[in-house]
Amino acid sequence: MSIRQLKVSGVRNLQPLEITPHAGVNFIYGDNGCGKTSILEAIALMASGKSFRTTKIQHVLNHEADRIEMFLEVDDEERGVCTMDSLRLKNGDTLLKLNGSVLTSQAEAAHWLPVQIIDPNTFKLLSGSPEERRQFIDWGVFHVEHKFMEQWKTFRKQLKQRNAVLKQKELEWLPTWTAGFIESAEVIDQHRQAYLKRFKPEFEKILSQLDESIDVQLAYYRGWDKDTPLVDVLEKQQERDLVIGYTQSGPHRAELRIKVGKLPAAEILSRGQQKTVVSALKIAQGALFQQESQRRTIYLVDDLASELDEKHRHALCKLLESLDCQVFITSIDKEKLTDVWQPSASKMFHVEQGVIVEE
Repeated sequence: MSIRQLKVSGVRNLQPLEITPHAGVNFIYGDNGCGKTSILEAIALMASGKSFRTTKIQHVLNHEADRIEMFLEVDDEERGVCTMDSLRLKNGDTLLKLNGSVLTSQAEAAHWLPVQIIDPNTFKLLSGSPEERRQFIDWGVFHVEHKFMEQWKTFRKQLKQRNAVLKQKELEWLPTWTAGFIESAEVIDQHRQAYLKRFKPEFEKILSQLDESIDVQLAYYRGWDKDTPLVDVLEKQQERDLVIGYTQSGPHRAELRIKVGKLPAAEILSRGQQKTVVSALKIAQGALFQQESQRRTIYLVDDLASELDEKHRHALCKLLESLDCQVFITSIDKEKLTDVWQPSASKMFHVEQGVIVEE
């Protein structure tokens, strides 16, 4: 997967732009506030429907615009050359198209535009809430298990209904919704466990290539005791569930625990080491996706030099190049992009006051 043409209008301070990225590495540099990160943000918005910088789409919208419009021509290993269009209005309405046909959900766009983001916010994978790490696992499962999205929707429905029954104290309905909840919960858990079994060795290999001195362990907590069937856990917790009005245990409480020894990695590692671990997690996920689907991930790396010294920047860049994927990398300083890495398959773009120019 690579973007052959990108058109964007209505995003932050960016002037309407049209660029032809390289299928390999794309360097984007410019001063703080010039708009370089907004280019990556636009690609991420097309892929996931969300910004990696804010939770509110209004903050992404240019203050003089009433809509965000994006057009991508992409070269996909599965479908060949195709087009993706996105229209997002100020009121939140969205229209997505693939080759002119309307997509019914953001998940469809995510399937056809697999993107991994490495930016200052990705530290949340280590220091943030368990939800951040659940979403990380589920990205990997979603992109290799085609039925996972529907199974996830079924699970969320079962959880919502069981919680409603608990809140209303409708004891006559509780066994029915509990049985459905357990069935769908076990399907989600099996997918996650199978995925992480394949992911762990890939992560360990990638991390050793970035920094072999960092020793990090990944442990999966499924959301209830690993030695106890979920039916027994829910039976034991039923009275408490009725008191608080929601389900305490299940896949919605799952956690990927990232540790150094017995302590959370975020408490032990330096900021540079944390960025290295987060980068390894993201790159390993993209690499595993590539192995299992024969499709390539697009990597968005914002502020390359932040927290990384020259040695680790070089290791990260060479590793990205070895994956033969399309990469977009931003930095304030042009020299920070090229001091350790000058791939032959690349383009350089300069952004100034919202205007992007290919050099």
